[in-house]
Parts: sequence; C-alpha cells; structure tokens
Amino acid sequence: MDLKVKEGQVWKYDNREGEEDSRAIILKIEESKDDSMVVHVQISGIKINNPNSGEVIEEITHMPFSIEALGASLNELMEESEIPDFEEGYDSWKREYDNGKAGVFTISIGEAVKYMDDAVNS
Repeated sequence: MDLKVKEGQVWKYDNREGEEDSRAIILKIEESKDDSMVVHVQISGIKINNPNSGEVIEEITHMPFSIEALGASLNELMEESEIPDFEEGYDSWKREYDNGKAGVFTISIGEAVKYMDDAVNS
C-alpha cells in the first residue's frame, strides 16, 4: 500500500471483531531518532473492559506506530477532522522515548489494541 497519511485524517483499519465502527485518527507525523517515520494516532470505538474501575475504555488517546505498521492496518480513508487534544499522552511518551524507555508499535492497530486489552486485564 502506498500510504499517504496526513494529520487530521480518520481511517477505518483492520479492527477486532465487534469493533467494526472503530476508527484511527492521525494526530501527528514525525521523524524518529533512527530517521524512520512515526505516526501518532487516537483509536476510538473500541471496547476494553477495565476490571479495576468496572468501566469500558472506548478510546485510546495516543498510540505511536511505525509507518509500516500503520500501512498494514489502514484500509479506508473516511474523512478529515479536527485533531483532538493528545498532548498529555504524547508528551509523556516523548519523554520516555527520548530516554530510551518507550518505543513505537510495529504491529497492526488491531494487534496493538489487543495488547492494550491484555495489559489492562492481566
């Protein structure tokens, strides 16, 4: 896939069963330390049960992906929208990333959402 993404785009992606209305919003695109591209996204329309609070998590406000992982995930551009507030999650990630303690997802968005689900429910 010749992926041409830009900030503010809303995409359908290869989601998990039961989350067909889930979308990925492109928040920020930047070059990483190793000169590859990192695409920051917000995922909405998911369903992760949080056993600690009893609530259902319906969105992840910030997830960083390699451009390759994103290209393997996105399948239909839906629209362009305003970019939601994501600075708090991004700033936290960026501090850890700059200190070598955080990275980017190199798996599909659906796999990353499952990873987050497993982390919350383990």
